Amino acid sequence: MQTPEELTRTRSADEPRAPRPARETPAGGAPHEHPHPLVALDYRVRVPAMLIVALIGIAHLVDKPQGAVPWIAIVFTGLVWPQLAYLIASRARDSKRAELANLLFDSLLVGCWTAATGFSVLPSLMMTSAIITACLSVGGVRFTAWAIGSIMAGMLAVGALTGFHVVHEASLLTTCLSVVGMLAFTSIFGFHSHIQTRRVVKARRELTDQHRQIQDQYTIIERALQSALDSNDAVRQANQAKSVFLANMSHELRTPLNAILGYSEMLMEDADAKGDTEVVSDLKKIQSAGKHLLGLINGVLDFSKVEAGKMKLFLETFEVSKVIEEAVNTARPLIENNGNRLEVRCPADIGPMREDMTKVRQVLLNLLSNAAKFTQGGVVTLDVWRENRVDGNWVYLKVSDNGIGMTPEQVGRLFQPFSQADAATSRKYGGTGLGLALTQKFCTMMGGDIEVESAQGKGSAFTIRLPGEIENFDGEASSVRVSTLTGMKLTDIAGPIPLPEGQPKVVLVIDDDPAVLDLMQRICSKAGYRVIATRSGDEGLRLAREKSPDLITLDVVMPGMDGWDVLAALKKDETVCRTPVVVVTIADERDRGLALGASDYFVKPVDHEKLMAALSRIRRDRVA
Repeated sequence: MQTPEELTRTRSADEPRAPRPARETPAGGAPHEHPHPLVALDYRVRVPAMLIVALIGIAHLVDKPQGAVPWIAIVFTGLVWPQLAYLIASRARDSKRAELANLLFDSLLVGCWTAATGFSVLPSLMMTSAIITACLSVGGVRFTAWAIGSIMAGMLAVGALTGFHVVHEASLLTTCLSVVGMLAFTSIFGFHSHIQTRRVVKARRELTDQHRQIQDQYTIIERALQSALDSNDAVRQANQAKSVFLANMSHELRTPLNAILGYSEMLMEDADAKGDTEVVSDLKKIQSAGKHLLGLINGVLDFSKVEAGKMKLFLETFEVSKVIEEAVNTARPLIENNGNRLEVRCPADIGPMREDMTKVRQVLLNLLSNAAKFTQGGVVTLDVWRENRVDGNWVYLKVSDNGIGMTPEQVGRLFQPFSQADAATSRKYGGTGLGLALTQKFCTMMGGDIEVESAQGKGSAFTIRLPGEIENFDGEASSVRVSTLTGMKLTDIAGPIPLPEGQPKVVLVIDDDPAVLDLMQRICSKAGYRVIATRSGDEGLRLAREKSPDLITLDVVMPGMDGWDVLAALKKDETVCRTPVVVVTIADERDRGLALGASDYFVKPVDHEKLMAALSRIRRDRVA
């Protein structure tokens, strides 16, 4: 018989080896589970122990006439029982419980042989002490009590057959075998105790090593975590520094640009009125250069906002045809400068949509300006249509040209930021490589997408798909929820209402920049407003209470009392809290301004036509 392979691998080389039984596969096809380690341990003890018990029986009976039964019992005890006990325990479902039953049967055999040897002191002491020690070490006190009961049962059974015959003196052979048995049992238990001690020491050493490894791993993880936290702090500080830099750059560049664009526009109007075409041409170049620089600044700032997740949408319902007309009017001069012809195919009944109108116009202008830049003496086409599909109704804007086109490799990196087709294209046509990257991100924010088809030397076609109906209401949003309804539900857009006739309305302009005050005074005066100007927030509050203006324009970045404090104070004052306030500032914090009660928000440099349109709308609303 053999012990399982698992047990023989784990024991020490100096342990006595037990036979390794073959594993049996039951009828169900699944092999038995490995027997409990106690089975193999008891087997290694039981084989020599039962052999010694059998030899003591032989020594006691050798000079006495006996029948066949005692010799059968000797053979069973010394040779058969150890193998049978191992077989029973190793095949049992609960091998530990079966082995404990085997130990009780061992105790019964010891009791039987104690009575059979005439209760001789030395053999009886040797056998009973050995089995009790074994049961105590394996099963504890309660199990040992059951073992003592089994010993007593064996003594009573055989004693009843032999008449409880007591032998006071044992033969020399019996005595010697008893001494050998005591030494053997003591050696066996001591050896196994030594083995168990070695295992405990080894396990403790391994546990100590594992603990040390865990501590080392913990230290490594802690250092890595600290490094990640430090890196995160460094990234946060870098982002903060980038934000501060961009904000400062925006302020420092937008402030002079505001004056350049404003004065150039006013000078151009004056020169045009005087018929000085040469001056008008020069002023147009100045204004074009200023707008180009402003576009570069806005591109960098917008991309930074998108990457930081701070870009917001301002949803409003508008006519698609109106945005198309505005974008076409802006892009037409760029397209015609390169000898191109612009063709627009947009149905008059294309209808309304609810999106961020500014961003829709911006992405369309990006595509039209790109087509104009990379096409010489060709045709730029803008197709607009609406489709009702299962997933909702969609508005499509397709800008195609017959310009230089692109290779598949160039198309693959087309929407990467700060990336252009190649170095030669960048040197020849210029640009920052941010326009298409921002276009794609804006389309995604608005619930749509953009696709491109291009062939080198044949031209390119960009198709924007935007939802024609969304579930969001008008107002600020960070994303859109596309409606799956195919029917049009957008409300009709009211047409323009003429401004009421009457006395000029009073506008209070609060700004610390003298150039801005001068520009606002000229612009508002031409539009029929009477302007009161001040460079101080405190003075602005006083004038607002004294003059009761119909409208207030307010800068945010001012020394002393800044625009946010002024706006908050205006909205808390019952005498002026109903006066509309339009924020016109360098700081791009539209959310904050509208939350504090501003009627509208513009970032400098301001498009004068848009500013006047907003002022007129607010004036009209107050009259209504």
